[in-house]
Amino acid sequence: MVGLSLAYVTFLARDVAALADFYVAGLGLEEVIGSRDERYREVRGGGCMIGFASDTVRPALNLPEVEPVGTRSVLTFDVGSIGVIAGAIEQAVAAGAELVRGPLDTPFGQHQAALLDPEGNVFRLSAALAA
Repeated sequence: MVGLSLAYVTFLARDVAALADFYVAGLGLEEVIGSRDERYREVRGGGCMIGFASDTVRPALNLPEVEPVGTRSVLTFDVGSIGVIAGAIEQAVAAGAELVRGPLDTPFGQHQAALLDPEGNVFRLSAALAA
């Protein structure tokens, strides 16, 4: 297949509204108000939308019953420059994130911190190391 582009990433959430509110307050993402209802919220994450859905989507997608949180994936947000990471970490932690690693230089040319959102999903704040 050619011409694919990632449009949406959706997380199952215990509390759809609270998790969306975290990504707005903690990372400064913009909520898409037109998509809001009691079962779903959505934020703009650069070129990809990030959705938060309740367990009501399971029957529609024929998904098995599993705990809808955890470390099954990692979102990485590019903050633009290394000097911004410390402030971005502080903002995320103040909104309910937990810092689990870093920030530190990685062997693949990034300065990164790993955090957990309020429901245990992993995300990284990242910036390219200077050349």
